[in-house]
Amino acid sequence: MKRKREEMDEVTLILRDLKNDEWTIRQDAVCRIGRLDNPETLNDLIERMDSEKWYIREMVAAGIRSIDNPAMAGSMKKALRGSDDCIRNACTRALGLMRCADAEELLLKVVADPDCRVRKTAQASLELIRGNR
Repeated sequence: MKRKREEMDEVTLILRDLKNDEWTIRQDAVCRIGRLDNPETLNDLIERMDSEKWYIREMVAAGIRSIDNPAMAGSMKKALRGSDDCIRNACTRALGLMRCADAEELLLKVVADPDCRVRKTAQASLELIRGNR
């Protein structure tokens, strides 16, 4: 039996909407990720990415890149230690755009990430953070 929408948690709703056939519903889900304000919700979403297909991870990453809420920085810093390069890259970018000075030390380590995109994004994010001083 299918659960009703009002019985689902936010992460389940987002993932369900990201898999919808309608582009507008998928886009709305990406926008909802960008507006998340609960770090635990972001943690849960990121943790569930290991079991998702690449295109779902890409949409989640697009939402994460648009987060501009410093309260979410802790969840993003935690995700930098994760295995998914797409999510690491998105979190690295968001931390730079937020100019999160608390993340500078961690981003210095990310400059040596195995993925070249993450390394490049870490360098750009460090420049954004340092340029804000």
